[in-house]
Amino acid sequence: MKILIICFVGFFSSNIFAETFTAHCRNYPPELFFENGECKGVVPEMMTDIFIELGHQINWENVPWIRSIKEAESGKVDLLVRHSMTEARQVFLYPIAYGYYIRNLNFYKSPRLDVDIKSYKELDNYRVGAIRGNFYSPTFSTFESRELTLVGKTQQLVGMLERNRIDVAVTSASHNVELFEGKFEKITLVDTFENPMYISIPKKSKAVKLYSDVARLIKEYGDTGKINQYFERYGLEVPEQIIE
Repeated sequence: MKILIICFVGFFSSNIFAETFTAHCRNYPPELFFENGECKGVVPEMMTDIFIELGHQINWENVPWIRSIKEAESGKVDLLVRHSMTEARQVFLYPIAYGYYIRNLNFYKSPRLDVDIKSYKELDNYRVGAIRGNFYSPTFSTFESRELTLVGKTQQLVGMLERNRIDVAVTSASHNVELFEGKFEKITLVDTFENPMYISIPKKSKAVKLYSDVARLIKEYGDTGKINQYFERYGLEVPEQIIE
């Protein structure tokens, strides 16, 4: 009888303290995508498992990245996944790195531009287009073009390049490079850098109390090779682990 009472109290207590936290999903398949009302992919699956291990649940919402950043500042979202980190974001986010990739930032030029560009110094003389709110590289973040045009979607960049409204568009494997390949000529300049990928908990969110536990489990998953297993299950390149 005592055993039954203890089990009942334990079960009841764990359910009292179980919470549901809000996380934002966006379309970046196969690592992250929203389908049939569910957030799917490597990173959502891993984070759902981590929160279940901590006795909690995640409610995934399909939200554009720019809105996610704004809501993270005010603590209206509890978890952001698969993103890069900037100094501006560090002000309101507690980041947890789960690995890094070597990323190549490429630049495609307008059909009417008949010169090659080999350095950022040379690029400074041209009209450059990029997606608003995206992180491209540490160097590009400090780059000041003669005229930098920011738009909301990659398709807009493609159209502007076609119509010669910009001279060069910046892109990478993380920014729909396939829309430029075979359609535009690539310039010589390539920006290669280590790009850590992060899970973050906004400092003003109710999930901030879980930060140390989530960070501990992500490190544990990395140390034991469990992070690799999630990526391998989807047939994806495994990110390099950050050794601290």
